[in-house]
Amino acid sequence: MVKPLSVLRKLVYLVAMLCGAVLAVTGFYPVCVLGEHISGYPMMLHATCAPVFAACMAALAVMWAGRCCFEDGDCPVTKRLVQWLTGSKDPEQKEKCKSSGVGQKVFFWLLVVLALPLILSIVVSMFPLLGTHWQKVLLGVHRYVAGAFVVCGVIHAFLLVRGRAK
Repeated sequence: MVKPLSVLRKLVYLVAMLCGAVLAVTGFYPVCVLGEHISGYPMMLHATCAPVFAACMAALAVMWAGRCCFEDGDCPVTKRLVQWLTGSKDPEQKEKCKSSGVGQKVFFWLLVVLALPLILSIVVSMFPLLGTHWQKVLLGVHRYVAGAFVVCGVIHAFLLVRGRAK
């Protein structure tokens, strides 16, 4: 039996990936390939997909947080460090990693953390709260965080697909 919440999670993830791909292409192609600023129809498409992407990221953060929380056996190195610092002796100290999705969890939380400055940097720059200099700074922050976000998103998707294949 297929659970409705599972289908909803996958649908929101796919919409976020589609919007993220459109945002990456419309945002990076004019700047990196053409050497121009984003304008015209690519800007309209970028601005249309951005709120959908932000809503999907918020929904994913809520829906996937439970399954992406870190557990005791996720990282044996951290477990041994905590045991060494606290002085506790655990007979299961040499236990291997229980969860195979540690990388997925790490990159999921990186995406959630990076989404905040990614979204806020461009939203704050739209309001006349700061001067022109700070608007340029926020645009630079948006650009570099978007680059890091795309890299983390690709790695997360790869780890998710690889985990499903096993």
